[in-house]
Amino acid sequence: MSAINATFATALVDALAGLGVRHACITPGSRSTPLALALADQPGITDWSHHDERSSAFFGLGIARATRQPVVLVTTSGTAAAELLPAVVEARYGRVPLIAITADRPGHLRDLGAPQTIDQRNLFGGMVAGSWAVDLSPTEPVPEAASLATALFVAAMGPPPGAAHLNVGFDEPLLGDPDPSAPPPVAYRTPAVPEPDTDGIREALGDRKGILVIGPQDSPGVVAAATTFAAATRWPIIADPLSGLRAGKHDRSSVVGHGDLLAAAGWVERVAPEAIIRLGALPTSKPLWRWMEDASLPHVFVEPHGWRDPISAATVAVPSDPAATLRALSTQVPAAPSEWHEAWTAADTAAGAAIEATLGETPFPNEPAVARALATALPDAATVWLASSMPVRDADSYFGSSPKDIRFLANRGVNGIDGFVSSALGSAAATDGPTVAVSGDLSLIHDLNALVTARRLGVPITIIVVNNDGGGIFHFLPQRGHAHFERHFATPHGVHFVPVAEALGIEAQEVTDVGTFADLLGTIPDGPRLLEVRTDREDNVVVHQRLQEAVRRAVAAG
Repeated sequence: MSAINATFATALVDALAGLGVRHACITPGSRSTPLALALADQPGITDWSHHDERSSAFFGLGIARATRQPVVLVTTSGTAAAELLPAVVEARYGRVPLIAITADRPGHLRDLGAPQTIDQRNLFGGMVAGSWAVDLSPTEPVPEAASLATALFVAAMGPPPGAAHLNVGFDEPLLGDPDPSAPPPVAYRTPAVPEPDTDGIREALGDRKGILVIGPQDSPGVVAAATTFAAATRWPIIADPLSGLRAGKHDRSSVVGHGDLLAAAGWVERVAPEAIIRLGALPTSKPLWRWMEDASLPHVFVEPHGWRDPISAATVAVPSDPAATLRALSTQVPAAPSEWHEAWTAADTAAGAAIEATLGETPFPNEPAVARALATALPDAATVWLASSMPVRDADSYFGSSPKDIRFLANRGVNGIDGFVSSALGSAAATDGPTVAVSGDLSLIHDLNALVTARRLGVPITIIVVNNDGGGIFHFLPQRGHAHFERHFATPHGVHFVPVAEALGIEAQEVTDVGTFADLLGTIPDGPRLLEVRTDREDNVVVHQRLQEAVRRAVAAG
């Protein structure tokens, strides 16, 4: 039996390496021994060792999101396997390719009180990609591991990408030498996306002038296609920070960097676009998508796989490749008057100037100033991870636009804050260039053990924790002022993170002036570094209100 376990695990791992898997995250456990050893011996796969399964899974998710390639997650049996669920859920809704392989006791030990044994069959339910979950136990003869690896890889890659699950019941003995005659890997080709039929789009748009709205998306081809479309049609691009368009060397002359604040100020309603083309997931900006939800005008939504229109705003559904669709439409949609493009550019410029002036009069530290500093202080080719809740929203509102190659990433499939630091660490460990993670205090508390991983692996990353002592985002919601608000929503914790990080072996510093903050952002650390920016939740609401009012006055005057 030991030879069967080792042979199966080695053949499976070798086939995954042949398909292009380059990273695996492994946590300690006895039952997963055949898989852990096979991955450690495979030279084509970097095996990342972790202490706990939840953090390991999010570390792998970060690698997969940054590289756009599947990452293998390996756990032992029992609750260890269940710890993968949050990352599997994010992979499902965030469209990130993962391969979860959970080791198990053999089937004849289930429901008999055997230690560390639960029913792991279909453990993640509908959260796996295409409902692809397989349960097996290696027996004589060994299953066709190469074909199984291909099925895992294809399911994870999609379309759309997500997590595939293999549950393997290993019987004892767990150690042994594999049979060297492993099957060869199976070739894999990326599936084609349907080419666009633009006749229906052209009919719906007519000669209307409109806007291009690009939400969170990670296809590099969309950036070039969107700028080509905007240059030809003079349509402004309202770009989410996670769209790939807000920063970079591409033509940004049509990119609106303050679309959230312009929508909140009533600008979009006032200028009245006559049509919308939308790509990607729902934008971060609530004022923008609320406006789209209420607008009665042609709304073309291009979505290659599945359907992500929770606001039910689309009037024309286009199931095709977004980049190819924009390229085709750039020669078919009539150009809007030059005044249309100039009005949007002027409004965006006025909004940016109002933000700069207001922040210049606002004492640091404050949370919008943290987001604004990213645009000017970060080094080129930086990857920035934005935590859900306030950091991603502040980047949407206040980052603006930058000529630097800055890539924004986030776990926005289900907008959770757990595992955030681990995801950023995985991305930093597996990619080149500086990595910065902008975390809220509750996100960091959720994932404090990731600091141990950062120090142990020596991952070069700057972790910015904006510490407002609780759930600052709830101060912007109707719950504020309720009798139980502070205890059950704001949840103050009283933690100062600098000594916590230092106790875990992490270089740490509290930052109290914007100049020092910018200088530190511009340097690349050799290992993990934590910068703490302490703010006040009540003051934060006031600062946001002042900035929104400043933008409202600026665009009203214009």
